[in-house]
Order: sequence, then C-alpha cells, then structure tokens
Amino acid sequence: MIVDSHLHVWSSDPQVYPWQPLLAHVPPPTYTAPVERLIADMARAKVDKAILVQPSVYGRDHSYLIDSVKTAPDRFIGVGLVDLRSATPREDFLDLVGKGLGRGLRLNTIQRGDVTRLAGPDYRGLFDTAEDMRVSVAFQMDIEQAPVIARLAEQHRALPLIVDYLGPEIHARNDAAPYLDLLAAHPNIYFKLLCTAEDTKTAYPFPDVVAFYRAVLARFGAERLMYGSDYPGAANICAYEKLIQWGEDFPGLGAADKALVMGGTAARLFGISR
Repeated sequence: MIVDSHLHVWSSDPQVYPWQPLLAHVPPPTYTAPVERLIADMARAKVDKAILVQPSVYGRDHSYLIDSVKTAPDRFIGVGLVDLRSATPREDFLDLVGKGLGRGLRLNTIQRGDVTRLAGPDYRGLFDTAEDMRVSVAFQMDIEQAPVIARLAEQHRALPLIVDYLGPEIHARNDAAPYLDLLAAHPNIYFKLLCTAEDTKTAYPFPDVVAFYRAVLARFGAERLMYGSDYPGAANICAYEKLIQWGEDFPGLGAADKALVMGGTAARLFGISR
C-alpha cells in the first residue's frame, strides 16, 4: 500500500473558496490544483491513500479541505491547521475534529522565531487533548526550533510529533546535524521524507535533497519516516508518477524499510487500513 503523507489541493474558484493567507512569505498560488486532478494523478501513480494538508493560503477556512476529503473518504485523510495567533488553540482543534478533521493536526511555526510558548501553559490544553486522542501533530518549522519540539516530545511522550517542511534552504545547510540528533533522540518524533523538487538546485533525482534525507534516515530509521510528495508544487517539476518513484528508489531502503516509508509508517500514525 502506498500512502502519500503530504499533499495540498485548492480550488480553481477563489470566489467560492476565498484565499486567507496566514504566512506572509506564502502568497496565493497562481495555478490551480483541484482535488479532481489529484484523484486522476493518484490513479496513474498507483497511490492508494493520501493525506491532504490544509494549505496556509486558506487560513482557518477548511471548507475546501473538508469538501475534498468527502470526494473520496476511503482514500483521503484531512489534516487541519491551527493558527498560532489564536487565543483558543484547543477549542480550534476540537472544532476541526467535529468537522471530520480529527486524525492529524499541523502547526506552522516557520519564520515565527522563538516559539517557546508552545511548550508552556497556553498550548498545554491543545497538546494534552491531542495526546489523549492519539492524534499526531506536524510542524512546518525552522530547524532552529528543534529544541522546542524536543521539549514538547518530552512533555507529551505518547504524542506523535512530525517534522514536515523545514524551508527551501535546509538541503544546503551544513549545520543541521545537531538539530537532527536532538530530534531523533525522542522516539515519538517522526519525519516526513519530502520530495521538495521545487527547492532543489539539481535535476531529477534531486541529489541535493537526497543527501539531506539520507542523514535523516540514518538517524530516524524507516519506522519513523514517511514519504510525502509535496504535491502539487513538486508536480510542476516532474510528473507525479516520478515523484512516487523517487520515494520508492530512495537510497538505502531495503524491501521492508521501503514498505514502511512508502506507507507503513503513515498508516500506523494515521490509523489507515486497506
């Protein structure tokens, strides 16, 4: 079973689904990425399940994500977003749960500087609730925020935490190793193996991206690593089928490890069955 753990979709009609960008450095897209196109691409690439992540350009409005999951509820899982500016993060999460987005959560801490408050009383209710519900929390983050994520992992040892996108320059940095070591020391921290083709400086199969994620694989192992295509952005660089092949051909994966990275780890975290 192939599970793509990291995709975005958005409507071709901003009048029905208006843009509400949360991140200043991520403007509304200039191309469309409707869920119908993704379904067709998944069929060609033989992808069984997909985890749709709320795009930051929709802000707190999860309407299109909810509607997209409904188009194929047996194939899609939706991961909602809680805005860091909210004064009621726990209540916002429970609202998402009530709307059918209760199997995963994402926080965008990237370019937010010091996020120490995540490990303080303002967010304890959110993380306690997610831990009780066994709902994973993913972070689009800066690598320098790793100590805060590690602290959260220590405070909430039954809560799966997922590192997903680390920004476009992470593959070129030579100072990531200590942060990766810190994160990997906590068994409840997981990592997405993202085919961030839009960020690469090299042609397919993107050796600069591969080098970084080989370092991640060496520390986390396949049992804490899950493949994500970063669709639709990466699909602007090459066909979706090739993005999936990139994950299947990732260096250093034997048959058992490949099964984990390409579906098993995500299936376990998100409660996915065939």
